[in-house]
Amino acid sequence: MCTAQASAWKIPRSALQEKNPVAITDATLAVGRRLFREHCADCHGSQGKGNGPDADPKHRLHMDLTRAAGAAGNPDGIVFHKILNGRSDPKMPSFKDKLTTEQVWTLVAYVQSLRAKS
Repeated sequence: MCTAQASAWKIPRSALQEKNPVAITDATLAVGRRLFREHCADCHGSQGKGNGPDADPKHRLHMDLTRAAGAAGNPDGIVFHKILNGRSDPKMPSFKDKLTTEQVWTLVAYVQSLRAKS
């Protein structure tokens, strides 16, 4: 498992090399945006800034998906495994029983599009 991430994340080392198999198109991003609103915005906020109504204020910086500084440590495979598996502390729900693999990759595409370019 990759220990470079926060201690509660359980991410295989191979995730660093995983690439999104879903073609990134306007249609993909539109579906990703819908999935984000349905499953992620309550915590991450409608624009991904970590300020949703269910957000934990003490973890807002790490919940802000728009930070360019967060991009380097969160390539596609890492984001995929975070969404798929979640963690308990700080809370991030698992979506492995709620979304298909393709839907998770579609969410990855959308989340990565939120990142500010450094």
